[in-house]
Amino acid sequence: MTYLTSSIDSRTALKSDVYFQVNYDTTYQAIHYVNISTPNTQATLQAVGGNYVNIRLPMTTSSYYLEASVGVRDFNRNGTTEWQFFDADTVQYIGQSGFMNTVTSFGTSARQGRRVARALVLSSEATLSVKTVRVLVQTKPSSYSFQQDSSGITSVDYGGAASLRIIEIPN
Repeated sequence: MTYLTSSIDSRTALKSDVYFQVNYDTTYQAIHYVNISTPNTQATLQAVGGNYVNIRLPMTTSSYYLEASVGVRDFNRNGTTEWQFFDADTVQYIGQSGFMNTVTSFGTSARQGRRVARALVLSSEATLSVKTVRVLVQTKPSSYSFQQDSSGITSVDYGGAASLRIIEIPN
């Protein structure tokens, strides 16, 4: 039998930020998020033309866990939507995509699929001191829109507010 002779009292000081979706850029297929409180992490959001944001992650002292949900609405119920984090430095998609089947719902609380895209960005794998990522839509149906208001998706039963969550994990 193995046991510890002393107690373990170590904690990791995680920090987190939550941002809400305010826009969707049809040219770049990118989502724009804004912060609703004072930022806690070292991550910063850099607006690009007012339509979407680059998420800038300082990589020298921390790693990051990212999650993104989007406000999806599909009037014709004719397709699927998929979104994912995109690394602007390596020009590659990273992490796991989010997916929503809008054939079975308009995009409200009855939606089906992976409701968040997620990525773990490790400082040990970073080649730059600051990594730039964004949330891009990969596929969408023809009648797709990103209408969002304080109740969730505009004029539709509450489906939750689309958000970006950043968790900073110190090295």
